[in-house]
Amino acid sequence: MNKGPFLHSPHSTHLRLSGKRSRTRFSYFSFLALLLMAAFSPGILGATGLIPALEMPDVPVIKNNAPPPAPLPNVGDISVNLSLAEGQKDLSSGKDKEALQVFNGILLETPRDKVPLSVFLGISRAYRHLKAPNRAIVTLLPLIKSQTLAQADPEAKREYMYELGVADGLIHNKTGIEHYLVPVFPQLEKPREILSATHALLPYFESENPLEGVLYLGRAIDRIDPVHQQGLLSSIIDLIHDHITDTGALQSIIRTFPHEFPGDYAAFRTGLAALSGKNKDPEKAETLFLSLLANYPASLFTGSAEERLNHLSLPADVPVVAVLLPAHSYRTRGPYSHSFILGLHDFFRKEESSGEPFPSLMIRFVKNPRNYTRTLKDLVHQQKVVALLGPFFPDDFKAASSFLAHSDLVAVSPTLPPDPGLSHFFSTATLPDMMAAAAAIATEKRVTPSHVVIVYPKGPYGRHVRTVYASTLSGLGGQVIGSISYDPRRPDNQSALEKLKSFGTRMEISKDTGLPQGATLVSEDAIQMGGKVFFLGSRIKNAHHVRTLFLPSFDALYVPDTSAEPASLLREIAYKNIQNILLVGNETFLRIRGLSGIQELHDTLLATGPPPLGPSSPVPMVNGRSRPSLFTLQTYDALRLLQKASASVDGPTRQGIRQYLDSHPSLDGVSGTMTWNGPGQFKKSVTIYQLSGRRWIPSDTVEVTFGEEK
Repeated sequence: MNKGPFLHSPHSTHLRLSGKRSRTRFSYFSFLALLLMAAFSPGILGATGLIPALEMPDVPVIKNNAPPPAPLPNVGDISVNLSLAEGQKDLSSGKDKEALQVFNGILLETPRDKVPLSVFLGISRAYRHLKAPNRAIVTLLPLIKSQTLAQADPEAKREYMYELGVADGLIHNKTGIEHYLVPVFPQLEKPREILSATHALLPYFESENPLEGVLYLGRAIDRIDPVHQQGLLSSIIDLIHDHITDTGALQSIIRTFPHEFPGDYAAFRTGLAALSGKNKDPEKAETLFLSLLANYPASLFTGSAEERLNHLSLPADVPVVAVLLPAHSYRTRGPYSHSFILGLHDFFRKEESSGEPFPSLMIRFVKNPRNYTRTLKDLVHQQKVVALLGPFFPDDFKAASSFLAHSDLVAVSPTLPPDPGLSHFFSTATLPDMMAAAAAIATEKRVTPSHVVIVYPKGPYGRHVRTVYASTLSGLGGQVIGSISYDPRRPDNQSALEKLKSFGTRMEISKDTGLPQGATLVSEDAIQMGGKVFFLGSRIKNAHHVRTLFLPSFDALYVPDTSAEPASLLREIAYKNIQNILLVGNETFLRIRGLSGIQELHDTLLATGPPPLGPSSPVPMVNGRSRPSLFTLQTYDALRLLQKASASVDGPTRQGIRQYLDSHPSLDGVSGTMTWNGPGQFKKSVTIYQLSGRRWIPSDTVEVTFGEEK
């Protein structure tokens, strides 16, 4: 039975003449008939009616500009690719011997110039996994000048250098490591490759250049997921601990990694070096450990640095200022500790070159208020303590107040108010009372008389500043017409802020209602009224869009915010369509960027805070901070006050410091200008900022008091 030609047969386009005889004869006569008809013209045939005339319609000619179809893959290429995939799967599954058999099979069955580079890389990797790095090198080395390597893509070339370099590292071939592995290491991205390369490089770096090794490996940490980082961290620590003792090399690591590992470990080692050997320098060690805590707050070595500082001591006749800080591990107070440490660190960085004398610091870290007084008494007994920087927290002050009252020790707190019961207790703090009073003064200067709504955070702080603001505003002739509390820990406070709508009038604007009296239409989305532009909201009512407008009955909104994202709170207020008011906040607002859209909705945005800092400011604008915190500035001022008092006498003493502060009761500080008017009385300047575009511009300075003169 004849099945006809197969599609792939070379004869499939020719006539088959092997059919039955009758079919052959019929074809012959049919052919003669066609020849006879062809002798006549088409027109004549059509005219005689032998065959009808055919009229073809006008069909547009479509040109095919597509490229010719790609040739079908060669059977041999498909086989190589399938085998290659099988071998790579075996490699990833740890079946190195099976993978080696597959790859060698490809080599035997494929012409040498047709073998892809990935086959050689697979063979090399399999040999390396099987502890045969020499065979891995023999596999790859002949390809250096081959077309196979020259025509490979950049990723394949990178993998070639990696495989050859790692194999060279396993046999400790210095030349191969330097030519292949060291250059390619910064380009590695896969954690498996980085860790394998690290294992191969460590012996080389240990013997040849430990510092270069730390810098190379340190830059690779961010390219490894946290699950695999521990091994790399341990390798770097061992490299520094065992092979780098030179202070210059350690400083080079710190400069390269000023805020991340391994810079922190290098800083820790420099501190330890200052405590070892014949030339021990405890004060230098203290400065180095303080630098570690300031620049690496999340370091693994924070606890170790605190422990070393807790055990430092100086000769008994050296005057010192005691500093008792909360430990970083203290769950509720630890985050504040870093702000205080930054103030200490910035002060010594700036003032160490000034030449003015300053007593040595004696830093201790306490884990709870119960230990505060005991630690302070121990320091006073062991060292020549001439002053105390602190206390920083109310319960610490409560625990130590009796001891301070019966002592001639001067205490300067960067955070707490002065106490009328202690004659030598000073403060450099811009207290919440002062910020609230300054905000009330700024409000009344802008709008007279003012009607204000306060949106305050829940808790003692919020309630306190609400009371102070309302009292100050009332004394100036203004009035607080309402207050709303919110939870600063919540990401959404829409329900709380909805209460703002109760202080004003809600209006609907449509064709039926018309515009409010005195209003003109600016656009479909805005009206002008009383010289101010109001943007209209919208809502669905009876299946129709209705324009809405809220006219507040208050002139100003005071927001003493404490949330981590103050901008989100202001945006939530804007979403309530509250417009054309004076918006007043605290220093938290100064951290906000990108408020230009919100600014367009209101008359003015104000914030209270410390004076502006410029290039000539004594506080360095470094450490990755756009602006030091208020606690940092106040700590800096406390140290500056003690420095001025200490420099006034030959050799700082408690009596000399007290006499200076009694006769010079003022300081022009970086957190504001301050004056002390007797026990418990304090006066300080607060700067008022106005948002202009994207920048906060100082617009005014007000002086506020704390204590009896208030």
